[in-house]
Amino acid sequence: MIQVKVQLFGILADHLSGEEKGKATLKIEESSTFKDLMDKIGVRRKVTFAVNGEHDLEETQVLNDGDEVLVFSSVSGG
Repeated sequence: MIQVKVQLFGILADHLSGEEKGKATLKIEESSTFKDLMDKIGVRRKVTFAVNGEHDLEETQVLNDGDEVLVFSSVSGG
């Protein structure tokens, strides 16, 4: 098991309740991807995210122990 720090912004914050709403340190299996993490916390919508400040990553991005993951609701409009 590894630990990752997760922060969800906007309406996504409701997926992580606790001391600091929208923030948590979670334990996940080694070799888990970003998509695995979203499945674990129940986020089923399209999101944008950064891992350790790096953007434009694929959902198949493998997470490592100590990673910091920021997750934002995707915005679209016309």
